[in-house]
Amino acid sequence: MGSIYIDRIGRISSALGLVLGLICLFSCPSAFAAAADIGGLTVTLPDAGWRKAGKGDLFMLQKDFPETDDDKRGSALIQITKPLSSPRASLTAGMKTFVATLPDMAKEDILIKHYGITINGHDIRVEERCGINQKNVSISQIVVGIAGDKQQAYLQLVLLNLNGDRSESAEADFEALVRSVKLDPSDQDFDLVPAGGDGGLDGVFTHLDTGVRPNVFGGMDFYSDSEITMFDPKGLFSTELPKGGRSIAEHCKEDPTDCGLYKLTGGGFFSYAGSIEMRSVTSAYGTIETETKPFSKKGDDLVIDEDDHRAVPPFKDGATLDGEWVSTFASSGMTATSSGSVASSRTLVLHSNGTFERTGWSGASMTNEIGGSRSGVTTSGNRPGASGRYTLSGYRLDLTDASGKTETMSIFEPDKASDGLLVINGSNYLKDDGQ
Repeated sequence: MGSIYIDRIGRISSALGLVLGLICLFSCPSAFAAAADIGGLTVTLPDAGWRKAGKGDLFMLQKDFPETDDDKRGSALIQITKPLSSPRASLTAGMKTFVATLPDMAKEDILIKHYGITINGHDIRVEERCGINQKNVSISQIVVGIAGDKQQAYLQLVLLNLNGDRSESAEADFEALVRSVKLDPSDQDFDLVPAGGDGGLDGVFTHLDTGVRPNVFGGMDFYSDSEITMFDPKGLFSTELPKGGRSIAEHCKEDPTDCGLYKLTGGGFFSYAGSIEMRSVTSAYGTIETETKPFSKKGDDLVIDEDDHRAVPPFKDGATLDGEWVSTFASSGMTATSSGSVASSRTLVLHSNGTFERTGWSGASMTNEIGGSRSGVTTSGNRPGASGRYTLSGYRLDLTDASGKTETMSIFEPDKASDGLLVINGSNYLKDDGQ
């Protein structure tokens, strides 16, 4: 990096230190929202209580959160640099310099890191650190660097005494702001828009993924997930079924991290494509990672990276089912000083006349042993029963209870020509053959 680049980052560090020292005393002007030009960098600013703060090399926004019975007074601060002239390869070094604007934070481990490209082809890197305290103020930091061939920019979210819902709301605003960044005048808005050559598949396909994974109690759980991929013929794909009757395009606009773009490659005039390129949105910051996997067709089904993906037909409008389906979950484990378990069961009865009933229960227990003293807690409860009418259409199940309230869920049958297993909102419901 050149000396001019280092000097500007140094001035940014001084400005940030001043702002953090004055944050609780700063008097801010009115809130605003809309697109903003920051020395050639275009972003869409959040509203909902964010205010402009400070001057100089950093463009800054601040949002204050009042003290409550459960939380201290807190603040969130967003800093955005003007574009810096520097080559793409200097992004990693630039991140280290920008993180060091909070010297104590630079010593902390990275909790979450994303790396990929943006929708406009720029490199993007996201790092998150937390865990330091200064004068009884907890501080966490999320830093984003975006680099093109000739220039780059850095954005930072600093959270002071924020956690839970308040932290999540500030992070969601920051994520949307990052997705809106336009580093070059030719950059487009963040959107998953298929290009020429994308697409070629249509339908919903399922793949059975099984294995074991650790749980919060220190044990291991067996899992069996019917993962789905929904392909749009124009080039969009989603790993979740759209809810509420939304199209895949509407779903991907609202929940981009479920989605991506794909194209089939290879093959020739007399043969089908031999590989599939999948460009997935891997974080709410808009990072995109590309994977190319072997691909072939087997009748109506697909083989991707040697895994079978079976075609899942939609339910016909007005279709009905008849039987009782049960979804169960259990997890347990123990360590040298504690043990715990949790279990739940949900039952859904569907009748051929279009009516339903559902019930459920859950329970949990935990014990701890400290200094020879043992303590524990056990709790359980039943889910209130519900009944009413249901409708099936495509991959959608609507349950309307006696009060007229409707709950919409996704549904599909992973096994062809069999209703022995239903996947409802991502959970497995096995049919009780004794009914």
